[in-house]
Amino acid sequence: MIFIREGTRAHRLLMLLACVGEYPMQAVCLLGNDRVWKRRIRQLQKVEDFCLPDGAERVRLQMLTVSGKGKSKTIRLHKSALPMLRKTAPEAFRYYTEHFPDHHFSGAATHVSRNHRIAEVVAMCMAAKIGVLPWSVRGLHDPRVRYQNVDRACCYLSGALKEFYADEMAKTGFTRIAGAIVYPQGVYAVYNTRDQPMLWRGRGEEKAQILLSSIFRTGGFRTEVDSAILVGRDFRTAAATLEDAFARRHLKERLDRVYRHLHFIPQNEFGVKLLQIITMEDWDAKLREAIFGDERANPLPRGLEHDAYMDAAYHFSHLDGDLCRLIRFRRSMRNWPEEQYVLVCYSEQMPYLKEYLGDLWDGANLRVQRIDLDALHTHFCGTKE
Repeated sequence: MIFIREGTRAHRLLMLLACVGEYPMQAVCLLGNDRVWKRRIRQLQKVEDFCLPDGAERVRLQMLTVSGKGKSKTIRLHKSALPMLRKTAPEAFRYYTEHFPDHHFSGAATHVSRNHRIAEVVAMCMAAKIGVLPWSVRGLHDPRVRYQNVDRACCYLSGALKEFYADEMAKTGFTRIAGAIVYPQGVYAVYNTRDQPMLWRGRGEEKAQILLSSIFRTGGFRTEVDSAILVGRDFRTAAATLEDAFARRHLKERLDRVYRHLHFIPQNEFGVKLLQIITMEDWDAKLREAIFGDERANPLPRGLEHDAYMDAAYHFSHLDGDLCRLIRFRRSMRNWPEEQYVLVCYSEQMPYLKEYLGDLWDGANLRVQRIDLDALHTHFCGTKE
């Protein structure tokens, strides 16, 4: 007997697939223990007895179907599970039937890849306790959302953005945006590049950024959305993205052309914790205070990227995973080689930082200060429930 109630693996999968339609098998690790989840998925591909949330009704059916090979291997709801979805969560069932009519999915590689990108973002948000299920968050027409007057972070998928401004989104057909995260006093555009470096070609992303800026406003005035989150498979993706950015001499092809801040979030437990930190209210100020106390940046020399000036050294924090600021910090070290620097980062970030900084990493004027993410996450977010 498999129980369908909030908190169980079967219920989480049911809600996840009602939202995204299909989920990549290779990203099951984002849901929790890989072996445990794959064993449960194999079980749900068989005809089993299910007990619905009220406990009064029991049904016998096959909940999941798995198809495809390799990276395209995908998990979907079996058609016989739709009546159970309707009885368990009517709003989720309504959303599913509106966005995946006739329970039909395209087998084209581009469509599957696009669905998988969005599904992985949803899984990351669910793990980070960011509201993402469309039937459980406020709509974009709610002024509290558009003015970023929210008490908790919530994510709006690209489909919701397209529905809000259908005519304008028709002009952004080449954007790779997966959604937008709204948190107290801020908005992030969200991208998922998976295991490939993010390429900023064409004007699609620039148009998407302009559209987001027109949706989300502060104090009645249009405010520019200048920050984005880049989700990637692991830190090798971050290294490849930085290498690609460095190789492009033309400003129009640089990753820092559209957004001034681009936070890299790996698809693992580390990334989930980092995502929770950078979606807190006033997270930037809290992070600076926790690391640097009352110390502030030195206004001179102008253009030198840093967070605090302490002990005759310029301290730069990469604890938010901001790749655009890292590019500017590297430029600062090249332009002012006579200065002393301290790079504050997590141990997990060090391999790609060492690769990107090159000879600067071993320079006598750079010192690395390592911070433990688990301790920082516990300080801000408490222990794991």
